[in-house]
Formats: sequence, C-alpha cells, structure tokens
Amino acid sequence: MAHKNDYTCIVFFQNGSPKKWQYVHGLTKFVIFLNREHPQWKYVNVYERRTNIYLRRFYPGNSIPYFLALIPFLFLLHFFLTFNNSSMRTFNNDFNNTATIPTHLDKKGGAKC
Repeated sequence: MAHKNDYTCIVFFQNGSPKKWQYVHGLTKFVIFLNREHPQWKYVNVYERRTNIYLRRFYPGNSIPYFLALIPFLFLLHFFLTFNNSSMRTFNNDFNNTATIPTHLDKKGGAKC
C-alpha cells in the first residue's frame, strides 16, 4: 500500500524551465493544482520520493491515477480473479480429473518397470 507523500514531481513548462515539487501525495490532485495554478505546464515526470526511481511521464489530458502503485495490484487482482473463474474445473461430476494418471503397482505396493 502506498504511503503518504510518495512522489517527487518535476514539471516542465512551455518556456523550457522545470520546477520540482517534493512530497506529492496524490497525483490526480497535483495535476488539478497544476491546471489551476500553472496552466502552461508541458509535462510532468514522476519519481518515487524515497528511492528516486523514475516512474512515469504525464502530459496534460492524460488520465492520471491517484496512486501509481495501485495499478499493478489491480492488474494482478484481475488476473487471479479471471484465472480462478476459468471454464476448466478440477472436479467434473464429483470426479477428480487430476487423479487420472494410472499407476502400475505390484502386489507389494512398488512400481513395475
């Protein structure tokens, strides 16, 4: 789960000058702030504040999530939910399809070669 103030944002303006904001909590609210206070922004680079790892670049008009860390979690959740709802079932009419491999055992319980 994301913590508070996870991002550092470097905003580039039309004239080429950058401005840096540290301790950014919500990216959606930050872009609303940029549109209101600095409508001439060109793009914003988003970094993880604690490790300084580059995450993504956003342009005006892009859909910007509140937390970037939430996106991979939602994709994994979607994958596991769709994987578990597949049409392939382990039990078909109370018969276990995974236990259909024949084993050839001799009278003492050992396998025949």
